[in-house]
Amino acid sequence: MTAIAGMHSGEPPERAEPRQQVVHVVEYSRFPRRELGDARRIAYTQDRSESGLGLDLPETVSPGELLQVTLRDIDGTLAVDGLARVVWCQRAQGGRTSAGLAMLREAGQRPMLRVRRSRAIAAH
Repeated sequence: MTAIAGMHSGEPPERAEPRQQVVHVVEYSRFPRRELGDARRIAYTQDRSESGLGLDLPETVSPGELLQVTLRDIDGTLAVDGLARVVWCQRAQGGRTSAGLAMLREAGQRPMLRVRRSRAIAAH
């Protein structure tokens, strides 16, 4: 199964790189925040790799959705802080949700910019 197939079926795609089974507390919020009440929420890592995170979340997220994530190591040092895309999501036990995230950029990297299309001016 490919990552694209996993996105549409809601099932995790095959893993392309090794993952560490590790639990960390993660703060996250939807990106961009649309409402004043869009507070940061708490999730937990299920696993971690160089390019992404497996999370245990208190709510459902959708494949393609963007999340701002912050993960700290046990000593409080910042381990991951950046923008991630939800690759897959499925219901877990106890009303929780499991999701796979791919990191898009981390803090300190060049910010993503909105690109506006230019309109051609018609000659009269």
